[in-house]
Amino acid sequence: MTQHRRNGDGTPIPGGEPDRPGSRQAKIGLSQIPGSSDYELVHPRCVLQRRADYEEGMELWKAGDPEGARDALRFALEGCGDNLWIHVALGKIALEADKDYNLARGHFGYAFELVERALPKSVEVRLPRKLPGNKPFFEAAEGLASCYEGMSRRQEADRVRRQADRLAGPGK
Repeated sequence: MTQHRRNGDGTPIPGGEPDRPGSRQAKIGLSQIPGSSDYELVHPRCVLQRRADYEEGMELWKAGDPEGARDALRFALEGCGDNLWIHVALGKIALEADKDYNLARGHFGYAFELVERALPKSVEVRLPRKLPGNKPFFEAAEGLASCYEGMSRRQEADRVRRQADRLAGPGK
């Protein structure tokens, strides 16, 4: 059964589509925390389906094999292109292992953009950093800002951080 992203009052949240079997690309959605004005990102089902591949890539990276980690993570990405965790990991590897700001910016930027596309334009949304589903967005934002700083593009780094802080809300 398909589950639609809904507000606390039961109305669908614009910006995200349900994860449908056979759909070309599952989208990131939002779920309002009951009794709160806070939201948490809802990730496509394929994120869970590719978790073992993601974990293998992370283990390889921790073991000092960035190339093996990249291969495992790219394989996982083939089955779940909108997986924020994988894009963040690939961005970190590009940044930390290779100092490749452009490649890292591509991964961090794509993850950041996926979330921006999921946000409704008609309502103010708060994504607290403490919620587990929101964590990769904030990691992507910080990685993207770091890339811009490494590329001597300070204004763009500041813009990304301001956007992330605005979405995090008070107390950030």
